[in-house]
Amino acid sequence: MIYVADDDDATLELVDAFLSRDGLEVVGFTGADLLIAAIPSRRPDAILLDVRIPGQSGLDALMTLKDSDFASIPVLMLTGDGRLDRIVQAMQLGATGYVMKPFDGPKLVGEVRAMLKSGRPL
Repeated sequence: MIYVADDDDATLELVDAFLSRDGLEVVGFTGADLLIAAIPSRRPDAILLDVRIPGQSGLDALMTLKDSDFASIPVLMLTGDGRLDRIVQAMQLGATGYVMKPFDGPKLVGEVRAMLKSGRPL
């Protein structure tokens, strides 16, 4: 199961469509706080987090996750602005990788599959 947090419904729908078509179960959240709150009751195999999301940002959520009992869950960051400093910060905080928006569906599926298979940085 893959958890996805993004404040854009269209992005959530696209991620769900591509990953579901590949046989993966996707649960979408419109905020990082909601995603983090759901983890104790149903731990995902991986997480996709938008870097810029209202409330707790994706980077803040990544810090929370990596400083918890859920640190081993691989996290792929989604970003639309491509700022190198944010990408570097995400990797330093423990992100497994990142995908630029707009993303190519098959490439996203490949990144998620590789992340699930390896459990280590892409």
